[in-house]
Formats: sequence, structure tokens, C-alpha cells
Amino acid sequence: MPKDYYEILGVKKGAAKDEIKTAYRKLAHQHHPDKKGGDEKKFKEINEAYQILGDDQKRQQYDTFGQTFSGQSGPGGSHGGWSPGEGGFGFDFGGGLGDIFEDIFSAKSGPASGWEDILGGFGRGRGRSRKAERGSDIAISIDVPFRESVFGGKRSVVMERSALCDICRGSGGEPGANIKTCPTCSGTGTVRESRRSIFGSFTSLSECAVCKGRGEIPERVCKHCRGAGVLPKRQTIDIDIPPGIRDGEAIKLTGFGEEIIKGQAGDLYVRIHVLPHHLFRREGPDLLIDLTLPLTKMLLGGEESIETLEGKIIIQIPELSKTGDFLRLRGKGVPRERGGRGDLLIRLFPKLPKRLTPQAKKSLLDLEKEGL
Repeated sequence: MPKDYYEILGVKKGAAKDEIKTAYRKLAHQHHPDKKGGDEKKFKEINEAYQILGDDQKRQQYDTFGQTFSGQSGPGGSHGGWSPGEGGFGFDFGGGLGDIFEDIFSAKSGPASGWEDILGGFGRGRGRSRKAERGSDIAISIDVPFRESVFGGKRSVVMERSALCDICRGSGGEPGANIKTCPTCSGTGTVRESRRSIFGSFTSLSECAVCKGRGEIPERVCKHCRGAGVLPKRQTIDIDIPPGIRDGEAIKLTGFGEEIIKGQAGDLYVRIHVLPHHLFRREGPDLLIDLTLPLTKMLLGGEESIETLEGKIIIQIPELSKTGDFLRLRGKGVPRERGGRGDLLIRLFPKLPKRLTPQAKKSLLDLEKEGL
């Protein structure tokens, strides 16, 4: 008696294709043999049903004749999906099941990693070049005084990182020791692992744990690093602070990250934290400073000594300066990347007296009479 594939998937005969696919995913997750409580027989039956109903042509044949012409429906039929093969079952992914199996094996229960290994093993073979490995990057942060961020400087930091062994220089063997082919992987750096599943036998490749993917091992292991080739080391790193660096920017030191054997060292990223200044602040390439002056200096003008990042200088205060006026000293700001420097902007504020003497009050009253 032909099977009712709609009943197996729990959908109506006129169900849309997306509805059929959703029902299949749910049941496949539920009955997968690798899951707790899974049912291999039920799982095969569900796949058999989806192979027919998930294919428009086969579904039309099934709806019309109760079977498909790629094989009889019911037990023993192939339906273009399951077919006996050596060592297990072969499977035709032409019915759109590739996407669904990605979902099935994405669960955290364990099959995900195995499935990824299987897929990763396809097309791999002995002698295929291995992608050059690279050590991990390191990120640190340092505090930089405001003046040093403007004009640049040099800093030294002490840090610990993995570096090549000074004795064996990364070979893992005693100096002068002969290097031999790894007997575990036969020099390939990888080992093959065969797995059996309901889909058949699959082979995956993984890095050899004995030689760490090198394909070679020394006859006598380095006593200093115990064959690892790398050791944690405390090192002093010199850092050049470029002029004009901003708060939050990072300096990249190529090759000063973690070192690995037979691979490229990672990089060191130094993030800069610029300490605030008690007088100056930065606006792009310009420096800003607030200058408080006696009221008489604001009105009458004159010379004034101010502090800059390069020492004291004398500036000229214009007559009748107003609160918030800016004086611009060109070329006294932050160095620019393409040459030149920004400006120093001085914002003027009057310093009001806390009390007035009789003589000062009289002088102000006289000014008031003159309309000032």
C-alpha cells in the first residue's frame, strides 16, 4: 500500500512548499538519530516524504499516480533520495536538503562540529598547501601627557608575550638534533579520521597533535621550551608617539604580537589615552586656551605674558576687547600630518573685582556720565 507522505509530514495535500519545508525541518530535528530520543526509521521515512513533496515534479507525479517514475513509492523505493550503497546509504542533495541539513547540524548537541569537519574534508588531499598561520594580535593602552600627544615622543613598555625559544629558535629540538618525519601523520601535518553515519562513511582532516601540523619532529626535544618552540617572555617594547596623535587612536607595531612556530607573528596595537591639560584643550589641529584679564586691560589694551606648550610668550591685547573675543597665534597649534601646524586660539574674559574702592567707584561713575 503506498505511503501517505502528507500524513507523514503532518500537512494537508494542498500545503504550500514553504509549509512542507517547515514541517520537515521540525520533524527532522525531532527524530534525528544523533539526538536524544531520535528514531532512525522515522527519520528515514520523513526524508523519503520530503524528497517527493519537496520536488515539484515528483510531487505532481505522486499526487496524480500515487507514485513517482523515478522509483515506486513505499518501502524499498528510492524516490531519487535514499539508495543503498557500500558501507551505508548514499544521498542525493538535489532535492534542496543541503540548506536543511545545515540547520539540523547547527544544534549545540554535538553533531555540528562533526558535520563541519565532514564538509571541510571534501576536496582535501595529501599535498594540498596549508594556509600560512599567524600569531594572535595583542592590544594594550598607555597614558600620554597632553604635550607629548602634540609634539610626539618615545615611550617604553614592559609586556609579556609568546616569543620563539632562544635556544631552539622555534624548532622544538635541541641544537644540532636531527629532524625526522612525524610517524603519526607521515609528514603531512594532518591526520585523517573516518566517521560513519546514516549517510555513509566520511573522512575528515585535522591537525596532527604530535607535530602540531609541522610534519616533522626533532629526535631530541629542546629542554628549554620542552618542544613547544615558543615561551612566554617579558620584553621591553619601544614605542614612537607620532606628533598630533589623538585620544583613542592606536599605533600598530607589526610583528610585535604573539609569535608562533613556522608562522607569521601577530601585531601589537597600542591605544593612546591622552591625559587632559589644566590650561589647553584641542579642537582638531588647533589649541584653545582661556585668558582672564583685568577689566582695564580689556578696555585699554596692552601687553600680556601667557604660558604656551613651548614656554612663555608676550602677546598684544587689542584696545576695547570684548568678552569671548579670540586672538589667533598662527602656527602655534598641533602639527598636521601633511606638514605645518594649526593655530593657538586665545579666548578673552574680563576679571571682575570682588569689591570697589571709593576711588574706583568714582572713576566708574565718571565713565557712566560719559556714556561708557
